[in-house]
Amino acid sequence: MVVNCLRCSAIVLIKNYNMNVLFDIQTIKFNSLSDWLILNGTLKQGTLSSEMILKVEQSFLNKILNQLQGENPNTSINDCLTSYQDVRIKDYVFDLETMENTSIPMEDIKRLSSTEEYKFIRA
Repeated sequence: MVVNCLRCSAIVLIKNYNMNVLFDIQTIKFNSLSDWLILNGTLKQGTLSSEMILKVEQSFLNKILNQLQGENPNTSINDCLTSYQDVRIKDYVFDLETMENTSIPMEDIKRLSSTEEYKFIRA
């Protein structure tokens, strides 16, 4: 009877492992001197979630913004943009808190860049 319980739990774990992983973006930060985007958000898989910072190349900004705009046709992505001017640098922040759907499947982010180009940053 113990063996049957173990087999059932293994099946449940395999099903949960194959679920889609979503990255719910809260902010996108970048500046005029960097080649990187910093995506702050929550990595979600089923009922589990974890706060994450994702670093991708800045060349993928348009692809990410186009996908977010397509999922939120009633809200303009440009309304979320704020810029800050320093002496030599200009910082940009897309604050996506007001947008309803900011989840992007991790498979789409993996397709945008190779394994070397995106990195998880944990504090």
